Parts: sequence; structure tokens; C-alpha cells
Amino acid sequence: MTRALFGAADVLRGKVDASQYRDVISGMLLLKRASDQPGILQMPERARWPHIVGYKGKALGHVLNEALWELERSNQEVLEGVFEALDFDRRLGRAELSALVDQFDDIPLSDDDLEFGDVVGRAYDLILGRFADSAGKRGGEFFTPRSVVRLMVRLVRPREGQSVYDPFAGSGGMLIQASQYIDEHGGEGAGLALFGQEVNSSTWSTARLNLLLHGITESSVLCGDTLADPLHSEDGHLRRFDCVLTNPPFSMNYPEKEVRHPERMKYGWTPGQGKKADLMNVQHVLATLRPDGIGAVVTPHGVLFRGGAEAEIRRGIVEDARLEAVIGIGPNVFHGTAIPACILVLRGTNGTPADQRGQVLFINAEREVVTGRSQNRLEPQNVEKIVGAFREWTDIPGFSRVVSLDEIAANDFNLNIRRYVDAGPPAEPPLDVRAALSGGVPRSEVEAEEEKFHAFGIDLADLFTVQDSDYLAFLSEGCKATAARIPDLASVRERDFINHYLAWWKGTESRIADLAGTGKLSMSRPRLMASFREHLLPEGILDRYQLAGVFAAWWSDRQDDLRSLDQRGFSGVIDRWAAAGNRRSYLPETLVYERVLDVLGADLRTRLERLAAAERQGLVDIYHSWGDRYSTSLMDLERQSEDAAARLKARLKELGYTGPA
Repeated sequence: MTRALFGAADVLRGKVDASQYRDVISGMLLLKRASDQPGILQMPERARWPHIVGYKGKALGHVLNEALWELERSNQEVLEGVFEALDFDRRLGRAELSALVDQFDDIPLSDDDLEFGDVVGRAYDLILGRFADSAGKRGGEFFTPRSVVRLMVRLVRPREGQSVYDPFAGSGGMLIQASQYIDEHGGEGAGLALFGQEVNSSTWSTARLNLLLHGITESSVLCGDTLADPLHSEDGHLRRFDCVLTNPPFSMNYPEKEVRHPERMKYGWTPGQGKKADLMNVQHVLATLRPDGIGAVVTPHGVLFRGGAEAEIRRGIVEDARLEAVIGIGPNVFHGTAIPACILVLRGTNGTPADQRGQVLFINAEREVVTGRSQNRLEPQNVEKIVGAFREWTDIPGFSRVVSLDEIAANDFNLNIRRYVDAGPPAEPPLDVRAALSGGVPRSEVEAEEEKFHAFGIDLADLFTVQDSDYLAFLSEGCKATAARIPDLASVRERDFINHYLAWWKGTESRIADLAGTGKLSMSRPRLMASFREHLLPEGILDRYQLAGVFAAWWSDRQDDLRSLDQRGFSGVIDRWAAAGNRRSYLPETLVYERVLDVLGADLRTRLERLAAAERQGLVDIYHSWGDRYSTSLMDLERQSEDAAARLKARLKELGYTGPA
């Protein structure tokens, strides 16, 4: 279905500005979906798809406009104002409209035609991502990369029955993901009370439609400037929420003299015209949290270290225990800007949990991205490591560190992440002068990496001979030959590692089979991941974060297979594979169970093998680095020079050249 929607967008390519795609596609998609699936909305006759397709006159744009007007009039509570700015007559000519209607006519959108109930919403979300890519800087104003959204939701962990608020709602992704998070953890996403506000009327319309296409009809997303005039209130006071999730626009001015509810700015005011509204947005989040609430907000890095009024605001937030964590995200992840950003995890007036009081967790995840052609990405394994470090609240060298309030105060409340956690690659040890002059490899350098080699069953005796108590020597076969043997030396332990995985998978197959078709498989993800990690961690080849990451990536990439298995059992997975290949399934029922588990298990095995191979290659690289530093000493160079001079002298003598004595 997603491919078909992209095809519809291609009809518009070159005809309208890329930033306008979403309005046209949005209107057409809602008309077709609501007409195909009874019960979503009240459908007047003139809004039904057969009426649109059957129209033979020339004014197709008018027919489409009329269909939307009638649809909105019949569903005021859900759609009022959503399509106010959309005029098909103004946007497109008859030929383009006709082609677009034909394209949508070929897309069946009833629940009976869709594999999962959220397929339309997911496809629309992907289309919004495509629009954001095309819109350049403007794309970042309405679309937050969904991997970042999932990370933020997992940081705050909303619970059924709570309220969730996004004061800078964009296309509604935060609210949708919060609802889905509840569904995935065995609750009812409909039990969340969802609130939002968005200043751009077109983006506000997109957010409301996005919620509707995801099956969310109960929400309060209002249109207006949140910083100047927050619209959610109770008895004249700002409404407060259990969870606040938001990605405000970066580095904006704000109308300082027009700000209502100035009590929000407890910690101070930044200049209205200095493009420094970021900490004002943060203070709005703090002011709208319930005393025991938790929030996550995206900001540019400048808020962490700029001086003046911003420094005083930071001081107040930290001293009042309102800041739980600062998480740095790598560059070029967000649409429309290549600069790195950070996520601040904030707490209500009750402050951070008692056992964390007086501390802030810093996570430097600038290297936890996958480089893309035009934009970097947070992949599931990156998200898993960040969430794991946050949950465990622990120090991980080069990644995370718990910092005391005293240390932050000593740094004048500068929260620059690199001041506390340097994520750069570890520096090479200084060149050992004795080894460089006389030969050998310092035993201390080798022993610092010894555990990595032992994990693969490789002893120092396999790589070196003993020169003396402080130095080792390369084997007589030469450094390159020894490095080339490392894969063979590691092969036995690698096989053992994979065999341990196979034993785990065999024991897990029955657990998966018991959950197939029950609707409870998705809830087993944390338990299965923990079992997978704890079974393989003692092998020492991959650490706990690598193991969690590979499992998370597998689960994410196989999400639809696992959902089908969860809802329809093993035959449902076979059917979806057959449909994807445009062929019928002829697999006997007795082999369905075995086939599905073999494919799923083999995929996870391949990922493990690939990661283990990368770790093994790391050993080869370490050995080569020792060779580059120490395989040729100054004494070796002198001997080579003397030998070369002697060979040259002998050759000249053969040629009869005597030269000066």
C-alpha cells in the first residue's frame, strides 16, 4: 500500500510544490479510506468514492471540494477546520486530478483488504516522512524522525489512564507513538488522554488527520501559538499532564510582551528577539508537568552552555532537581538541519527520583547513528542502547556518566555533554621508545586488549613469543601472517557462540509457538530479549548492549512477520510471505510451523554472525596496529640500511666500478 501512495505522490511531482503534496494526498486518502471502511466517519452520499469516480463532468476539482465539505459538515467534532485551506481546483488541473483519482481508485482501503488495522496510518506516516525530506528546512517544522519519537516515548514510559501532551505537536507523531506504546505493552492506547497544540494551521490539520488515520478519534489538538498563548487550561489555570513529549522549533524569536501565563517562566526570561526561545519552551514543558510527571524535549546544544540569562535558567532547573538526564543525539538526524541536538528528560515539581537526587545522567550518543546518504538515522540498536543506559542509570565509558550536582556547579552549570562524557575513540597509548628503538611489543599494551582475544579463544602464545618480562616479540612468520591466522584461531569459539544461540533458539521456539495467535507475543519482547542477552552474555564475544541491539534490530525488521504470527498464527505468516511475492502458498500445513521458525531463527543467527565477525575483525585490526607501531624497530632499519648498502657495493663491484676508497 505504501508503494501505491508513493505512486500517487509521483502524479503530483512537478505539478505542485513538494511542501503541498501532503494536503492534496491527505484529502484524497481520507475520502477513499472513509468511503471504503464503514464506521470510521459519517459518510454523506456526495462524499462517497463511487460518486467521485462516477462523475463525468469537467469540474472534478469542484466535486472533490464538495466531497470534503460534505464530509466535514457530517463530522464536525472530528474534522472541523481540517481541510479549510485545501482547494483541489486551485492546486491541480483536471488531468492531474483525474490521474490522482485513478491512482487512488486502485488502492483498496477497507479493513478486509488490509493486513493490519494501522496499515493506513503507518503508510501515511511514511508519506509524511517523504514530504519532510522534500520540504528541506520546513520539513523539520512538522515531522520528527520516528526513531527519535520512539526513543522519547520509551524514555517517559506513558501508562494507561495517563495524560500525554505535545505543546508543539507537528504532525502528531509523539501522541500517536505514545498510544501505540500502550498497545504494545498490553494496555489500551485509547485509554490515554491525548492533548496537543500546533501554531501552523496546515500542520495542525495534518496532525488531526494523522491521528484519525491511526484510529485515534478522542484527542484535543488545538491550533495556536503555545509559547504566547497556551490553550489547554482548567479554571483559568494551565492544565498539567503526566507526560510531555515535544520537539519545538529551534532558535526562534518569541513575542515577549504578549506571553500569557508568565508564571511559567519561573527560572527567568531570555531576550525575545535573540532567537533564544529554546529555554522558554523548556520552561513551558516544566510548567505543564504534574508534580510527579516526566517530560522529554528536543533542544539544540546551545541551551546547554550559552551564558547570560540562559545560564541562570539552567542553574535554577538543575538546583530544583527538575533535570534528570541530558542525551546528545548525533548530527544530521533531524529534517532541515545538520546540527546535532539533545533530549532533556525533565521532572515535575516533585523532582527527580530520590535515589537520583543531586545527580544528572549525561549520555553522549553522538556516535549511535547510522550514516545515510542525505540524513543519518537512529536505528533500533541505537535506541536500545540509549534506553538501556537511561534505565540502568550507570556509567559506561565513552557513552554515559552520572554527574553530581557539585561537579555541575563547579562548571558554572555548563551542561555541555562533551565536558562530562567524551565519545571519541580512545587515544592510542604513547609510542614505547624502547620498543621503537630495540624491537618488541610492550606487554602492557597487549594485556590491555588481552580479554578481547581471550573471548575468541586466542592466547598471547598464539600471537607472540616472550622477549623479556616487559616485552613480547612477533612470531618468526611475521606480523601479517599471524594477523591472517586470527580468523582461524577464533573459529572454534565463534562456532561455540553460534551453537549457544541455536540452543537458546530451540528452547525459545516452543515459547513463541505457545504465544502464536494469542495476541500476546508482542508483550513478550522484553522477556525474550532479556533471555537472549543473559544466555549469550557469558560467552564474552558481544557485550550486553550489542546483544540487546541485535535483538532489537531483528524484532523491528521482522515486526510485521511477528505481528502476523501474533494475530493469525503460523499460517498467517506464510500467507503474507506468499502475498509479498505475488504467489500462492503451497506449503503443507505440517511444515508451516517449522518453516516460519526456521526463517525467523536463521535471520537472527545471521545478524549475530555478522556482528561477531565484526568483533573478530577488530582483533585483526588491533594486531595490525601493533605491527604498524613495532614490527620494524630503529635497529631493524639500521640493519636493513647496512644490508642494502652492502648489496649495492657488491653489485657495483660486479660492474667494475671501484669508486673512491
